[in-house]
Amino acid sequence: MNKLIASKKGLGSLLAGLMLVLLAGDALAHGERAQLASMRMRTVHWFDTKVEPLNVKVGDIVTVTGKLVTSVWWPKHMPSIEETVFLNIGVPGPTFLRLHSEVNGVPMMRSTAFPLGKVYEYKTVLRARIAGRYHVHPILNVKDAGSLVDKGTWLEVAESDSDAPFVNEVTTLPGDTINLETYGLEGVYTWHLIWIAMGVAYILYWLLRKELFIPRFIRIRELGPDRANELMTKKDFVVGSIFFTATLALILGGYIWAEHKYPITIPLQTGLVEVEPIDIPTGGLELEVDHATYDLAGRSLSMQVKMTNNSDSPLRIGEFLTANIRFLNPDINEGEIYEGEEMVSKDGLTVSVDTIQPGQTVDVELVASDALWEQYRMTGLIHDPDSRFAGMIFYYDENGERYFQEVGGAVLPNFF
Repeated sequence: MNKLIASKKGLGSLLAGLMLVLLAGDALAHGERAQLASMRMRTVHWFDTKVEPLNVKVGDIVTVTGKLVTSVWWPKHMPSIEETVFLNIGVPGPTFLRLHSEVNGVPMMRSTAFPLGKVYEYKTVLRARIAGRYHVHPILNVKDAGSLVDKGTWLEVAESDSDAPFVNEVTTLPGDTINLETYGLEGVYTWHLIWIAMGVAYILYWLLRKELFIPRFIRIRELGPDRANELMTKKDFVVGSIFFTATLALILGGYIWAEHKYPITIPLQTGLVEVEPIDIPTGGLELEVDHATYDLAGRSLSMQVKMTNNSDSPLRIGEFLTANIRFLNPDINEGEIYEGEEMVSKDGLTVSVDTIQPGQTVDVELVASDALWEQYRMTGLIHDPDSRFAGMIFYYDENGERYFQEVGGAVLPNFF
């Protein structure tokens, strides 16, 4: 009876496991929600991110463009982007080739450094390599801090019209044309097999001794700590010396073989590239945050901001951006929404003052409200030991010219 019950339990567990495997869905993103809310709000403000085209075939070109502003509210405990940073693209595996990348017109083959409070325009050119549906993210890899991820855009890659295998040809400095998809694979396979054979032979020798793991432990207990070394025979020392010598010989031989086969090489370059930053176009509007609160029940961030218009044109607030989430003012149809763009609240921004006239100073209440706060785990902001926020305010003059600048400060939670 007990055996029957155990058998049924085992069968049930097996069926449950199969159901989980068969019914599991695809991963829908790269986990940018897992980053701390304060990190997403106070590090890098990504905007105008555009991926085009959104439907391509293997071998086609994809271009990713956009802008970013490095926050002056950068957390003090976090390694700064002013030291070392590298522009990258986040995709699941080697599904694209990166052909070119640049920031403010400077090629980004190496790392660079970004001073805080400046604008950087980036561009990355990719080539589709493997068919599938991918969430493409621009990424900044900051030394000792990790990756800062922009929101993703879904991209469909279909199979190419040709049945020929994917080719990635480049011309080397000596003038040879090689296919990087297959170049050097023969050597990779050969050296893997050599080291696997070495490892298997070494393990087999000790398995034949029949004194591994539990038997060896029991034998040591029988002999005692003073005589434990007697388990090692002269033959063991000889065999160990042979394997040690063979390992050193293979390593040295590998270096000699590589120098002979690839006589012309260039080491990886580690120097930093200098990028001239762009000043933020403030448009003559002065902003001063008086206070800010986050309403948990209403899922909204409210800001009291003192605004002074020092320009010659009336200005209207059109958008608030924080943690890659865009809150648009529905009364102003200036903000462009790109094809495939996510994390946009089309009517999520309420502004108490419609127009700020030239020379006028007014107290303006901005309320950014939407379920996106909860959906993208921004409510964790209130649990941060340094409860501060930062974001970008976008505004327009009477000619539709866009200006923007960063605001930030302490934020208090409102639980009722």
